[in-house]
Amino acid sequence: MAIAKKGTRVVVVDGERYRWVVAPNDEPGVAIVVLHEEVDGQCMVTWVEHGVVVAPGLVAGAIREALLHHGWTPRLRRRQLTLRCLVRNPTPTNLKLVAWPPAA
Repeated sequence: MAIAKKGTRVVVVDGERYRWVVAPNDEPGVAIVVLHEEVDGQCMVTWVEHGVVVAPGLVAGAIREALLHHGWTPRLRRRQLTLRCLVRNPTPTNLKLVAWPPAA
């Protein structure tokens, strides 16, 4: 999945550049869409509650969490990774993400 460069921002995490955007979707909250800047690989979508301020630090925290704990492989073409934030007011240090939808 690709996202247009117009309207996106870049965040650098551990020396890797990622392009991200807050998607205009409505439910189940606000979607943060992230892709590696150089490679058209696996897309990560993280859902947060309405009203959450999505800043670069929060996006970087979600990227680290996805890489370390959810098997996100942004340099490989794979099915989209969808995560949901369980914290009402997340910060880069208190993110708690789970796979979404939950496994049946």
